[in-house]
Amino acid sequence: MAPRRKRVSLVIRLLAGRSGGAERLYCELANFLSESGYEVDCLFHDEADGAPFYPINPGIELRNLHVRGKRTPKYRLGRVTRKLYSLMNSGPLAPLVNERTWNMLNGNFVRRLREHFLANETDLAISFLPSANTVTLVAADGTGTKVVPTNHNVPREDYTSPLRWDPNPYDRKLRLSALRGAAAVHVLFPRFGDWFPEDIRRKIVAIPNYVSKDIREARPAARREKLILAVGRLAPVKNYLTLVDAWSMLADSHPDWKVILYGVGPQGRELEAKVRQLHLEASFLMPGHRSDMASEYARASIFCHPALFEGFGLSVAEALALEMPVVAFSDCSGVNEFVRDGCNGLMVEREGGAPALARALERLIADEELRASLGGNGPASIAGFTEEAYRTRWLETIERVTA
Repeated sequence: MAPRRKRVSLVIRLLAGRSGGAERLYCELANFLSESGYEVDCLFHDEADGAPFYPINPGIELRNLHVRGKRTPKYRLGRVTRKLYSLMNSGPLAPLVNERTWNMLNGNFVRRLREHFLANETDLAISFLPSANTVTLVAADGTGTKVVPTNHNVPREDYTSPLRWDPNPYDRKLRLSALRGAAAVHVLFPRFGDWFPEDIRRKIVAIPNYVSKDIREARPAARREKLILAVGRLAPVKNYLTLVDAWSMLADSHPDWKVILYGVGPQGRELEAKVRQLHLEASFLMPGHRSDMASEYARASIFCHPALFEGFGLSVAEALALEMPVVAFSDCSGVNEFVRDGCNGLMVEREGGAPALARALERLIADEELRASLGGNGPASIAGFTEEAYRTRWLETIERVTA
């Protein structure tokens, strides 16, 4: 009789049609674990219908735990109820209101997860993002299912900022305290683990993301074009307004150079308006989303990433793989883990703002030899971010916590 295969559930809250980095890793990890001999199912709680954006192997069960036809309670909270909650949130009943609100929004997800773990004797649940991490840990308590929550951003932002995830204080408190029930806690870099309390630090396992094989195998163009490249979601955290301001200081002096910003997002219209306001339409281009970036990394000369913070700066790592020097702010976590000033890029102080960014860009524009020198160090600086290393680390973690 064949031995029972270990059953692993991958949990995320929203999946249908979503094309983000966490969703890509979720689907790729599910496929890899299935190919490695685990019994894998993908669990989510999504009001939207539709398949995942990224492919899932046929042998993997996809299960939406949301009750079809039933809207999540938050959409049934009327304006008066929301106003009442806001008023009570600072009063003596605030803790009770916060807890009950959390249960109302998450209770069905918790119950359905718990039922699934018990019915299927799930050995391990790997959850993605804070919106699924907490409910998975709560649901698995007492079931025998081990949980490894994954963190794809700077912990300080995901666990303390009221601007990210659920602003409910009860959620923020539970988000951190629930980690004490985890078998292991995933972060992207060892330094990210240092942020947590000591009892949680003992559970930390650092597994960075990886640069895909097609990017690694691409080759730089024989002659690069006079292009400054930026790639990312058009959102305030990426700080692209500062790049527009920086380029406005350089455009007239370098009419043969252009900036190309690839991406879509909520700040797109504001950025386009800023470009028009500064009369940069001819030299600051925003083509939208592009799926095949290898050719763009290969032909551009400079990569600029002015973000406030990152979990893992994937586009930056991809640019380095194609021998592009990087310009970024020195305090940008998730980028300063592998971009070194004077080695593979130029890192500027945040306090310097757009003028400091402009000076670094102009230094590289003016010095082709420096661009080649810094860019040449790029591939070695991200050599450890391979798919093989990523997979090996996950297998080691899974076997350790389920032994």
